[in-house]
Order: sequence, then structure tokens, then C-alpha cells
Amino acid sequence: MDMLVAAVGGSKATLYKHFPSKDSLVAGLMQDVADVVNRPAPMIVADDAPLVAALTAFGESALRGVVSRQAIAILRLCLGEYSRFPELSAVVWEHGPAVTYANFRDFLEQRRADGELLVDDAQLAAEQFIAGIVGHLQLKVAMGIAEPPDEAEIARRVASAVEAFLAAHAT
Repeated sequence: MDMLVAAVGGSKATLYKHFPSKDSLVAGLMQDVADVVNRPAPMIVADDAPLVAALTAFGESALRGVVSRQAIAILRLCLGEYSRFPELSAVVWEHGPAVTYANFRDFLEQRRADGELLVDDAQLAAEQFIAGIVGHLQLKVAMGIAEPPDEAEIARRVASAVEAFLAAHAT
């Protein structure tokens, strides 16, 4: 908290007024990242959105979110501080990936009910889809050995994952 006050100015009292704990500060940061990842939610949950378009929108937003400056900073913080603050990881998970997975599982269940998808395990399908997009890229960006992808690379990765996902799950 001292480092934040030094970086942005103000006082610790003001910071604690807005964020009463470190967990609440991290939760606020994760909400910002989750907002980026889940931005296309209306298209994803719309029953009439074409399946490929909805998967593509979700995939592109997810990839942009997980390699964003904020997400990478939070990942580095969680990994670096795990031994001192293991509860931080739970806060990050619950406000970030857990929300994304829940939204995507709901989408998959709806599309399964509509007869568009054959999905036995929505969580596993969601993890495989997102892993097919992100792969090790987030880790490489966090480690400083890769840059976040440009729009062409995002489109390439997402199109490949959508194709593989549909090959496995489309009716």
C-alpha cells in the first residue's frame, strides 16, 4: 500500500477509504480485468448470435484480458507474493478466471440446450477452449519473454481454437 501511495500520490488514509484491505484492492483490479474479458457478454448470451461469432468474440476478449497490463501485473503479484499472501490467489481467482469460466459455462449450457453443441463437461470444455487460445502465451508475457499478441495473432489463435472446439463439440 505504501508503494501505491508513493506511485500515485495521496495518502494511505484515502487509499484505505476506497479499498479497506489489500484483498479489496486486488478484487477491484481483477474486476477491471474481468470487465475486459467479459465485455462481449451480451453477444455470448444472446440466443440468436451465430455460434462462431459468439465463440470468436469470447475468445478475443479472453485473450486480450489475460495478456493485458493489469492481468500480467496481477499474475506476477500473485506468484511473487504467494508464500506471504496465499489468500491473494483465491481473491484473484474468484474475481477473474472463475467469473469468466462461469459465464462461458452458462453460454455452453444454453447452446447445448439449443442443440448446437454436444458438451458433457462444460468446465472441461471451457478450460480446453481457453487453453487453446492462450496456451503458454500469458506465462511468456508475464515472464517478459514475449510481447502481448497483436490483432492478427489474436485473430489467428482464436480462429484456430474455435475450429478445434467446433470439431469436438458441434452437433
